[in-house]
Amino acid sequence: MSAKLKYFLIFIFFCAFNFNPVSAQEESLENTSWQLVAIYSFNNSEFIPNNPENYILRFRLESRLQIEADCNQAGATWMQEAYTLRLTDLVTTRKLCVQPSLFNRFIMNLDRSESYELIDGQLILRTNSEVDWMMFEPYVFTPSF
Repeated sequence: MSAKLKYFLIFIFFCAFNFNPVSAQEESLENTSWQLVAIYSFNNSEFIPNNPENYILRFRLESRLQIEADCNQAGATWMQEAYTLRLTDLVTTRKLCVQPSLFNRFIMNLDRSESYELIDGQLILRTNSEVDWMMFEPYVFTPSF
């Protein structure tokens, strides 16, 4: 079998099975929801929400991000490309939440988010500083009757 024929058959094989070597990093965040696990900051500070279900990111269609931030609601436009995640047009209600609240730290870090990683089923959002980042786990709505 000639080398040209081998390469042609390999090409046909990959095309037939729609071979697309997409890494986990390139998976779309669209139609996913994430619940905050922790916020990490300088000096290895760790901030864990008392009620993680109060800190939710919902990546909707048409680049809309719906945000629950403790007692407040927020929204933004999101754009994902390779390893970058850009949030723009961030708007939020400004109710005074019962302490301890991570509202300010959460919104501040979202507003400064620049990149993301999907590692072992968790979403990591990194800010423009080298020390601030947030960890999320998939959010699954569980009705309470």
